[in-house]
Amino acid sequence: MPKAKRKKYIIDKKFQLRTAFSVVGLTAAVSLIIIAAIASTIVYNNEKLNNIYIIEKNIFQVMQDTTVNCINEGDYGKIAEFLSRNHEHNLYNINRINRNNRLLLISLVVCVVLQGIVLFFLIIRITHRITGPVHVMSGYMKEIIEGKMPAPRDLRDRDQLREFYALFREMVESLKKHRS
Repeated sequence: MPKAKRKKYIIDKKFQLRTAFSVVGLTAAVSLIIIAAIASTIVYNNEKLNNIYIIEKNIFQVMQDTTVNCINEGDYGKIAEFLSRNHEHNLYNINRINRNNRLLLISLVVCVVLQGIVLFFLIIRITHRITGPVHVMSGYMKEIIEGKMPAPRDLRDRDQLREFYALFREMVESLKKHRS
């Protein structure tokens, strides 16, 4: 007899959803703690970078003002160009670090959400391999209660509870023998 392939993955809604939400909830809680730690670090680093940015800008302004008043015009151009180039490079790097920190945080949140979704469906699939045999045995038990003797089929290849199902099949065979 060919093995029936069920398309319905949520058979025992209470068990499967409780299990899935428990695992996903635990994973989400741990992920949120990690995200919070990383986010606070990023916010702290960005705040430090913003302070550096302000200090750098102030230092540059003071240096420009001082340079104008203390040296001759020929040297001023070279020094001003050097200071300006370094200053712009520093400001660019600070802004790039800020932008990368924000992208890192957004990427992390997206990954955690995607992980939760994938994990949820994976758990539904795994619990389906447990609830499937239980569902089949429940159907057979109903038949026995109605006075019919079922002909238990083999489980699907990846189904769980194999030993329990084998014991159940043995019980059905024993009942058939006692009935005859």
